[in-house]
Amino acid sequence: MDNHGEKTIIHTLRDALLHFAVKSKKLASPLLEPFGRASQPATVDDDELTALKSKLRRIRTTLRDAESLSVTDRSVQLWLAELGDLEHRAEDVVEELEYESRRSAQLEELKQDLLYAATTGKRRREVALLFAPAPARRLRRKIDDVWARYEEISSDRKKLRLWPGDGAPRPAASPLVPSSALPRSERLHGRQRDIERVAAALVRGEPDAGRSYAVVPIVGMAGVGKTALMQHVCGMEAVKSHFELTHWIWVSQEFDVVSVTRKIVEAVTRSPPECSELSTLHELIVEHLAGKRCLIVLDDVWDDNPSHWNSLTAPLSCCAPGSAVAVTTRSNKVARMVSTKVYHLKCLSDEDCWRVCQRRALPNSDANVDQELVEIGEKIAKKCQGLPLAAEAAGSALSTSTSWKHWDEVLNNDLWADNEVKNLVLPVLKVSYDHLSMPLKRSFAFCSLFPKGFAFDKDLLVQLWTAQGFVDAEGDCSLEAIANGYFNDLVSKCFFHPSPSHAISEGKFVMHDLYQELAQFVSGNECRMIQLPNSMKIDDSPRHLSFVDEESHSVEEINLNSFCGHRDLRTFLFITKTE
Repeated sequence: MDNHGEKTIIHTLRDALLHFAVKSKKLASPLLEPFGRASQPATVDDDELTALKSKLRRIRTTLRDAESLSVTDRSVQLWLAELGDLEHRAEDVVEELEYESRRSAQLEELKQDLLYAATTGKRRREVALLFAPAPARRLRRKIDDVWARYEEISSDRKKLRLWPGDGAPRPAASPLVPSSALPRSERLHGRQRDIERVAAALVRGEPDAGRSYAVVPIVGMAGVGKTALMQHVCGMEAVKSHFELTHWIWVSQEFDVVSVTRKIVEAVTRSPPECSELSTLHELIVEHLAGKRCLIVLDDVWDDNPSHWNSLTAPLSCCAPGSAVAVTTRSNKVARMVSTKVYHLKCLSDEDCWRVCQRRALPNSDANVDQELVEIGEKIAKKCQGLPLAAEAAGSALSTSTSWKHWDEVLNNDLWADNEVKNLVLPVLKVSYDHLSMPLKRSFAFCSLFPKGFAFDKDLLVQLWTAQGFVDAEGDCSLEAIANGYFNDLVSKCFFHPSPSHAISEGKFVMHDLYQELAQFVSGNECRMIQLPNSMKIDDSPRHLSFVDEESHSVEEINLNSFCGHRDLRTFLFITKTE
């Protein structure tokens, strides 16, 4: 084909493309009308954009500072919530301005090419319309709204800083009760095999990593019973007869090497130490443990810094051969740090969950329990998905009455919506959430858009996090690689587990129902999940919205007109149960 023929085809294709683009934009205009009317090109001064970004940084800094405070004043809580909403609005404006700037630069060459090819004035106007930037009046109105709202909020708290009286430092682990070696109950349902295995690992365990003692880490999600398991292990006759000394130290979240070492000294000497010098504390430990076969239990360890761990355990090398250290933790990372041999504590069976629930619901009952109540109770226990903490909470909700009607109501209502259950369970789980970094908190809260029992696709979820801007840039690493690290961290901290219904290679993960409940709790009004065919009316203005298809509704059947007024919406997901 000669050059003339090629040019004719190229011009024809270009004209067809332009015609299609212009027509598409005209057809789309009525559909986009509720989300903002098109107007004239926007012109925003660079200095103004810089100032807007500066204000956004101040807002973010204030909100991050507030996260370390325990704010009880409702007016301050409201102020912080309004500030958070302003942060999102400012982010939207900045992103839109940056997008328009990049779009104009990247499409300028194509625009000039099409203008050159246009043969009529009408066609040139259509090209200009096609490449017109965002409407000036709408963007200007958004910017003015941000400035006005900023001034209004900052007038309540000058320069966007919390006053000293607005909050005190957040307690590290207020919902957690300190533990000791004494068990809360005589019997531990469904854990006999676990008790025997852990006891054997402590008594017959081989030292690793050049130590003179064995280290046995026990890892599991919050409420699975790690502390209770170790309490019963310490009470076994075989364990008591093997070790000359057994010392229990509750570590918890605030890990300071000196403070925890002082706890160990107090445990071995039976009196609080008068000094705080680490070397002196180490000498006291060596003085009391040297040459003795010891079992040291470090309960509820969160810190995953290897240097802290090495400093803490340095004096334990003086113990006699056959000594052991047991560590309970919610973090796989902590478990792998202390030893290559990790004991994973799994959830209970439904039968054992019912026994835990029954012990709390019917503490004084004999074997002749009403069979109807037993059948209802077994169904309720199944909802606990093997978590002893949840089973105890469910038992507490049932214990207020032994009537069939009350138990049936607990079964048919949302168990986790019960205030008593929430108060017993969520604070314990929220400690894990509070321990996350801010990017991980945002990423986890976003998961509240998905229904309970949903099988998460790791790659897809990572892409969603990245698209939402939850990922903080780190050097030359790609955002998706960093987001993958976020997901792996959440898996390590027991927020996600590999789906038992899928092969490992499929990359599917599930979340315990209680963690889904926690995600909904911490996301507040940011996220909203609607499960069809329930009402689609939304009173508040969520930033992220999802529809969960319960009865195979098609997208065409859903009336979306009621959402046109929600201009702050960032995410709109349609989820089917088969996903």
